Amino acid sequence: MLGTLLFLVFDLETGAWLARVALLIYLLVQWPRQARMAKGILLVTLLLAGIVVWRLPEPVPVLLQALDRLCFFATFVSSLGLLRVSAMRSRLVREAGNTLIRQKPALRYPTLSLGTALFGLIINIGVLNLFGAMVQRSNTLKAAGGHSDIQLAREQRMMLSILRGFALAPLVSPLGVTMAVILANMPSLTWATLAPVALPTAALFFLLGWWLDWRLRPQHLASKVPATRAPSLRPLWHFSLLALAITLSVFAVAGLGELRLPVAVLVACPAAAIIWMACQRRRLGGGTGLPRALTLLGRHSRLIFGASRGEIAVLGGSACLGVLLTPLIDVDALHALLISTHLHGAAMAIAAMLLVVALAQLGLNPIVSVTLLATLLGDGSLADPRLLAVGMMCAWSLSMISSPFTASMLVLSQLIRRSPYQIAWRWNGVFFVLVVPMLAIWMMVLGQGL
Repeated sequence: MLGTLLFLVFDLETGAWLARVALLIYLLVQWPRQARMAKGILLVTLLLAGIVVWRLPEPVPVLLQALDRLCFFATFVSSLGLLRVSAMRSRLVREAGNTLIRQKPALRYPTLSLGTALFGLIINIGVLNLFGAMVQRSNTLKAAGGHSDIQLAREQRMMLSILRGFALAPLVSPLGVTMAVILANMPSLTWATLAPVALPTAALFFLLGWWLDWRLRPQHLASKVPATRAPSLRPLWHFSLLALAITLSVFAVAGLGELRLPVAVLVACPAAAIIWMACQRRRLGGGTGLPRALTLLGRHSRLIFGASRGEIAVLGGSACLGVLLTPLIDVDALHALLISTHLHGAAMAIAAMLLVVALAQLGLNPIVSVTLLATLLGDGSLADPRLLAVGMMCAWSLSMISSPFTASMLVLSQLIRRSPYQIAWRWNGVFFVLVVPMLAIWMMVLGQGL
C-alpha cells in the first residue's frame, strides 16, 4: 500500500518496485488459503502473462503495467478493508443496521436498499455479510408469529432488497471499484461529469425495485404478520453523517492534492479508518486512542489484510487480465468491426451494456469486459464517453443481480444456504426482465440530451 502511494502520489519508481515485490510475496503466502475462483483467475493471469512474453517483442512494459494495475486494486481493496474493520467494531454500525432490519414491511425495501447502498460506500462487499447475518438473526420463526411461510417470504424480500441496494453502488459510489476502473481507463471523465447522468439512472433502478417489491408482496400473508413498532431512525442519521464525512474527505484530498478520485480514495480511506478506530479505542482508556488503534492494526494485520485475499485476487487479477489482453487483440480490427455495425451513440452504449451482462452470465468478471470496452470505445468516436460509461456502470449493476458467478451472489448464497442460480434467475428474474428494457430506453433518452 505504501509503495503504491509513493508511486501514484509522488511518482517514485522505487515505490512501484516496492509494491510489485511485496504484492507478489503476499499472493504467494496467501495462495494455500485462496478459494477456487481466486486461484483460477490468478492462474489464467499467469498463463496470459506467458503468452504476452511469447507473442510481444517488448513484453516488459505490458507486464509492469499489468502488475501496477494489480498493485493499485490490491491497495484499493485494502484501503476499503481498513474501513470495514472499523465498521465491524462500531456500535453505531450495529445500531444503524438493526434499525434498518426492524422497519415495517412497507418501508423495509427502501430502508434496506438505500441503507445497503449507504453502508456499501464504506464497507463495500462486507455490507452483505453484515446485513445478511442481521436478517438471519432477526427473521426467526418466533418473529414471524410461528408461520414458516412468512419467514420464507421475509427472507426473500429482504435479501433481494439488500442485493439490489448493493447493486446501486456502481452507479452512486465515488469510492467503488467500478468508478476506479472506468476513470482509470477513460481519463477524460471525472466523477463530477458522470454524477448528473449516473444518479438519475440509479434512482430509476431503485424505484423499479421498490415498485416491484410492493407489487409482488404476498398479500395473503398480511393478516398473519404480527404487529411491530418501528425503531427510531436516529442511529441511521448518525451513520449517514459519518458516511458523508468520509466521502467528503476523499473529495477534499482529491482537491487539495490535485489527485484523481481513485488515488484520493487510497489516501483518505485508510486515514479515516484509523481515526474512526482511534475514536472507538478512546472510550477504552481516554486520550486520543490513536496509539491503541495503531497497536490493534499492528497486532492483527495478518488477519486484517489476509481477509482481503479473495477480493485482491479476483478484482486485481481481473483488472490485470484486461491489461494483458489489450495488446494481444487487434484493436484496429475490432474498432473497424464495431464501426461496421453502424451503431452509434445510445445504441452502442446499450450494446456494450448487454455484452458485459451476457459475458457475466458465463463467469467473466465485469472488470475484464469493461476494461476492454473502455479501451476500444473510450475515445468518444462512436458514443459520448459519459453515455458509454453509464452503460457500463448499468451493466456492472445488472451483472451483480443476475450472474450466479459474482462475488455478491456467492456471499448471499452462502449466508442463506440457497443456490446462487435460484437467487439470480428465479428470485430476481422478473426484476431483471423489466429493468433491462427500462435502462435501454433511459439511455436512448440520455443520448438525445448529451
